[in-house]
Amino acid sequence: MKNILLILSSLLLINCTNKSTTKNNSIIGKEFKNFNEIKQLENYSKVSDTTVYENNIEAKYGILHLKNESNNLVVFKSILRDSVQNLTFRILDTLVISNSKNSEFITIGYCQIDRNNDENLISIVEKTDSLMIQQIKHVWKVNTDSKKIERVKNLSKMNCFNEFMVE
Repeated sequence: MKNILLILSSLLLINCTNKSTTKNNSIIGKEFKNFNEIKQLENYSKVSDTTVYENNIEAKYGILHLKNESNNLVVFKSILRDSVQNLTFRILDTLVISNSKNSEFITIGYCQIDRNNDENLISIVEKTDSLMIQQIKHVWKVNTDSKKIERVKNLSKMNCFNEFMVE
């Protein structure tokens, strides 16, 4: 009986240690002025940085698209302003997307659901030479209420514009 209690206590201690280590490596909640200030993002380069206005005069959120050798990282961030309008950003959520095939790319803010423009959409699409993209592979939506990046499952009413053809 003592051996069983000792083993269970040891397992519990090990599990608690692993959880706290994982939590400490998270970038959720971290604040920055430049994303390179965060150690976990040092090896990334910026692809795009989109502001999310919704119905506000000033942007309150942003979507930062970063890339390194192995993957793309989409960072959903809040925009904080101090009394003299200096900007600081807080990471709310992240989405990791493995580097895609040469025939695909990530587009942010160029898709719409049921013909309503939505600056909050992140999509993996097939490259094309036409204005309208026919092959939409995956879509996520930045939800400013839940402060999360959420998967869009129904793509039937989705359409995307080729950002390289839009003037």
